[in-house]
Amino acid sequence: MKLISNISEINLTDQVLFNKLCIIENYKKIMPDNVSKFEIIDKESFIFSIKGMPAIKLRISEKNIPSKIILKSLDSKIDFSLTGFISQSNNKLASFHLEFDGNLNPMLQMMVKNPLQSFINDLSENIKNLN
Repeated sequence: MKLISNISEINLTDQVLFNKLCIIENYKKIMPDNVSKFEIIDKESFIFSIKGMPAIKLRISEKNIPSKIILKSLDSKIDFSLTGFISQSNNKLASFHLEFDGNLNPMLQMMVKNPLQSFINDLSENIKNLN
C-alpha cells in the first residue's frame, strides 16, 4: 500500500530542512497531537505510539542529500518505510511531502488507510514546526 501526503512548504532551504530531518530530536516537533509517547533510541532511531495503537520504532535508513530521507520500521508487525521528499521551490521555500509504503494485507489496509493518511498529512503539515 502506498500513501502520499499533502505537500507543505517551509521557509527554509532544502539543505537546511534536510539537515533538520537528520536530527532525531526534531521528529518530536512534527508529531501530531495524538502521539502519546515519543522516545529517542539512538542518533538514528526513535519509538513513538499513537493513542490506541502499538508502539512503532523507526530508523533513518537512507539519506540522499538534500532531497530524500527514508525511515524504515524496526521490530514491527508491519514492514513499511516512510520517505520524506524535499525540493527547493524558490530561493527561500522548500517543499516537503511524505510517502508511506508498506506491505499490508487487504483487511489491515482497510482498517488503517484513513488513519495513516491523516497521520502522514499531519507530519507533512507539522514540518513548519522546524522553522
